[in-house]
Amino acid sequence: MKNTFLLYAVSLFLLCSCNSNKKTRLTINKLFDNGMILQQNQQIPVWGKASSGSKITVLLDSFAVTAKTNKNGTWKTYLPKQQIGNPKTLTIKTKDTSIVFNDILIGEVWLASGQSNMHLDMHRTLNGDAVAEKASNSNIRIFNMKPTYPTGKGGIHTIEELKKLNENNYFSTNGWQKVTPNSVKYFSAVAYYFANKLQQDLNVPIGIIHNAVPGSPTESWISKKVLLANKELSKLVTTPWQENEKNGVGKILLDIAKKQVSLSKDPLQKHPWTPYFCYENGIKSIKGFAIKGVIWYQGESNSGNTTMHEELLKTMVASWRKDWKQKQLPFLYVQLTSREDRPTWPEFRDSQRRLLDKIPNSGMVIISDVGDRQDTHAKNKKPVGERLAILAEGKVYHKQQYYESPLFDKMEILNNKAIISFKGATKGLKTSNNKTVNGFEIGIDTIFKPIKAIIVNDNIEINIPEKYKQNTKIRYAWKPYTEANLVNNLGLPISTFKTY
Repeated sequence: MKNTFLLYAVSLFLLCSCNSNKKTRLTINKLFDNGMILQQNQQIPVWGKASSGSKITVLLDSFAVTAKTNKNGTWKTYLPKQQIGNPKTLTIKTKDTSIVFNDILIGEVWLASGQSNMHLDMHRTLNGDAVAEKASNSNIRIFNMKPTYPTGKGGIHTIEELKKLNENNYFSTNGWQKVTPNSVKYFSAVAYYFANKLQQDLNVPIGIIHNAVPGSPTESWISKKVLLANKELSKLVTTPWQENEKNGVGKILLDIAKKQVSLSKDPLQKHPWTPYFCYENGIKSIKGFAIKGVIWYQGESNSGNTTMHEELLKTMVASWRKDWKQKQLPFLYVQLTSREDRPTWPEFRDSQRRLLDKIPNSGMVIISDVGDRQDTHAKNKKPVGERLAILAEGKVYHKQQYYESPLFDKMEILNNKAIISFKGATKGLKTSNNKTVNGFEIGIDTIFKPIKAIIVNDNIEINIPEKYKQNTKIRYAWKPYTEANLVNNLGLPISTFKTY
């Protein structure tokens, strides 16, 4: 009996010793890969895992920095600011392991995020296949985070897909890829057109991290902790997501999500449209990777509740800036386009315009002129991406003097005329079709009628009929599908707005 106990004790000691000496394999965040682009003129964070107490050496070519893993085996260090130059090699090593990445460029890195219109690939857009077929540029590198399907009205997740959702195993990637016909064909059209114009105009390497999910609402891109800390938004987390209609989430969105997970018997089943899911699965894994800014195309799934969306977007941008430790991280977003059967979109577009004054260092491109009467996913994505690039070139890189659409500034009443003026880094005012100005209405209460408007010295002048003089209310492009035709000298359209 005594010998049996002694044998047991020795075995237990050996087992504990083996476990305590168990080594954690050296790993690095998935964004670090062959062919990647690192952000110029910023400290470059590099992080990963290894055995507790290990010394980590990180070399960019011959320049070295070191780190030591904490008790959990995680480590992080920073490479100094880099300038554009020859391709580099990144080496991460411990005493007995080494990882090497080659063909690394220094340039400008942007995150492209949002929902389906950002996700929509070249193959499904106007002239997309033809453009992709000619795409070849080793100075543009793309990192495509592909979501698990299906999404959309008819999709129902399989049991295997449902398991992936619950395990937070939602995105897959082939790593960094150079722009070729094959890599671009099924990559975000908006992100590609943005990167392509930026690379041509700035003549620097451009990296694009694409992380967008069709149908995803803004709340899915915000962390649970941040949502809970916000009195107005915490109810989205404390209520089961299936019941969030009472908290302002659209019924159509919830019904589609419920159908997609209908094979699950788990009452806590996750779905990519639920609060904080896309953050936990996507943003959390890439936050901190050095980037220049964000381009964002989302809002369709939140268009039924402008008040909530305003709070959500302000909260999301502030939290991402904290994640990236950049208080003024540029955030450039796309205003919703035109579609005929979307009655809430005029108010939502105007809300997006007003958010420019509530989110510092933000910019917005207007695309109401390239919408589709029947399709939320309008296929002409080249103007969207290129207008984002023009906005970045002016607002972020200061390479253009005029780079944005005219924005409503104020209305003054003078001699029975309404004089509407505009602001912004813009020049000139004209109509897109060289015809008379279209899109202005004047009204009392909720009854509005078209009103004639003329361009005078880059302002709009409107003669006010007698019955509207007491309380003049004017609005512009206030239709779900608008044919309003005011543009500036670059052909950039004017946003939906109202003067009251």
